[in-house]
Amino acid sequence: MKYLNNIFTICLFIFTMTNCHQEKNILLFDGQTLSGWEGSKSAFRLENGAIVGGSLEKGLEESFYLCTTEEYSDFELTLSVKLIHNNSKGNAGVSFRAERIEGSNEVASYQADIGYTNPNAIVRFSDHTPADMNNPFSLWGALIDECRVDVSRYPDPEFFPAVILKIPERELIHKIVKPDDWNQIQVLVNGNEIEIKINGSTTAKFTENSDAASKGYICLQAHQGEPYEIHYKDIRLRKIN
Repeated sequence: MKYLNNIFTICLFIFTMTNCHQEKNILLFDGQTLSGWEGSKSAFRLENGAIVGGSLEKGLEESFYLCTTEEYSDFELTLSVKLIHNNSKGNAGVSFRAERIEGSNEVASYQADIGYTNPNAIVRFSDHTPADMNNPFSLWGALIDECRVDVSRYPDPEFFPAVILKIPERELIHKIVKPDDWNQIQVLVNGNEIEIKINGSTTAKFTENSDAASKGYICLQAHQGEPYEIHYKDIRLRKIN
């Protein structure tokens, strides 16, 4: 009887731990519907088990965000993304601890950036000057903060309220990013600590010292600009604490 009781106790422990693990791990996108998400249905669509933003036929005149209907605080977010473009100028991102701005398509948030931008934007929104000012600058894995009510941290808020908090090393990005293919992005947020990884390599680490939002929505961006497509799939979240 004691032996059977021990087996029962062990099984109960395993069952409890498994349930706890499952409760903390959340599949944010089921691959078939946009259940649990809200946002523009004209800028985003479902295609081959992925959420697709933008179009190769025509660029977006405004940026759009598809956001979760639930807020999250401390977590590890994992997803696969693929950027398809014709001229290396496509840009997108994964916003987190985000808040919708009334009367605007923008969100106030941190963002793990995806894709490329004009090098002049790097000069405007950071203290970094690219060595090459003639070609698109890769922002893959960079950490950005934008559109908060307190604009004191932004270099040029009248132009656009944003700041690039961390820019990855150029050699690392060229080594780890797979152009026109699937790349895995991880965002780890715990308290005031933020880390971004691409394909397992850390591209940004940041400690927040200001009174920024401690929770918010997770949003997928389709950026305004020239024609391109951004594909998102395998979106999972593990709650911390």
